[in-house]
Amino acid sequence: MPERLTEARVRSLAYEGKPAVVRDAKVTGLLVAVNKGSKSYKVQRDLWQGPRGRKVLVKTVRHTLGGTEEMTLDEARSRALAVLDQIKRGIDPNAPPPDAADDAGTWTVRRMFEEYGADMRARGCVDRSVDDMMDRLARYLPDWADTPITEVRRSAAREEHRRITERHGATTANKAMRDFRAAYNFALKVVDDPDALPGNPIAAVTFNKERASNRVIMPDDLADWWARVQALPNPLRRDMHLLGLLSGLRPGTLVALRREWVRLDDRAVSIPRMKSGRSFDLPLSGHMVELLGRVMAAGDLLFPGASWLFPTRSSRTGEVIATQVWKEKALPSETGHILRHTYRTVAQRTGIDRVNARLLLDHTVPGIDGVYIHERALFDTLLAEQERVTAAILALLEPDTTTD
Repeated sequence: MPERLTEARVRSLAYEGKPAVVRDAKVTGLLVAVNKGSKSYKVQRDLWQGPRGRKVLVKTVRHTLGGTEEMTLDEARSRALAVLDQIKRGIDPNAPPPDAADDAGTWTVRRMFEEYGADMRARGCVDRSVDDMMDRLARYLPDWADTPITEVRRSAAREEHRRITERHGATTANKAMRDFRAAYNFALKVVDDPDALPGNPIAAVTFNKERASNRVIMPDDLADWWARVQALPNPLRRDMHLLGLLSGLRPGTLVALRREWVRLDDRAVSIPRMKSGRSFDLPLSGHMVELLGRVMAAGDLLFPGASWLFPTRSSRTGEVIATQVWKEKALPSETGHILRHTYRTVAQRTGIDRVNARLLLDHTVPGIDGVYIHERALFDTLLAEQERVTAAILALLEPDTTTD
């Protein structure tokens, strides 16, 4: 069984006639391997690869971090978390690194995407953006992955765009081609010999017209929506959708909220990194404070010790993880990002100042206002505005049904 390791416990471990491992209870996947002539920190985790929803188990990875004499337990835990996250994203830490001397002109399409993804992370882009890009490569351009980028012709790009449009839709086809275009432009920027790469083949693609998604739940329909949410059997999911409506958070951020970010006394959830790359303090109305208190109490009962506000149990491994799915069969197309649009619509109807409405949603404020406005200095103002939006939403969820 795992145990809460300490420095003293690690020092006391000794070889007793056969190799042994002791697992850490604080960082799942970290272990101490005790052999006859050495004692080292290692991590172990299953490596799953493939597109989202169709991942397959490749192997169980065991990776050595270093000897127990080379690093402290805290250092081992920090390095273990980084390596475990890498494995979670489908990267084998034991695989030989790509040859840095390889020029961009020799890259395959997969290598080009990986190099561009590394550049995105270095520039502060969120991991989800990189993961989504790699997922689209695996889903929609699998036949290109091992093709040298110099062999991707303009005619092939046009044909792939047409094929993806027919099979998966106009928006998906455009996204896949935009991914390739951006990655190829990165290759053009870093290639040593500019003549080694032809022009970007995506230049030949005529992109599909896309209509902006402005769907909202109409104010008069919110009471019916709320009745169907309350009928959901899982209390954490009920409150997750309600918080999504009351906060306007992006669904990916909503499901990834961690308990340690919640500061009920300060009436805020301090999110260290948003899609924008910035940190964000979400102001909490009084009703939102009550809701989060209820969520954490339910989490303590259902998933003791879980790190997330909305935990669930993996159907594959059985481990407790952050909720991955925000859609409901009982509410088709009425959860997720549509709640963000609905929040913004209610804020507009309520007369919330346009700049404040953008700040509440962590949107960039355009123009000179965005240069001089400091959100933290306006937090009290935003708290008051959040109270107004919450009151307006609650009035729509449970309208007064009394009659004269």
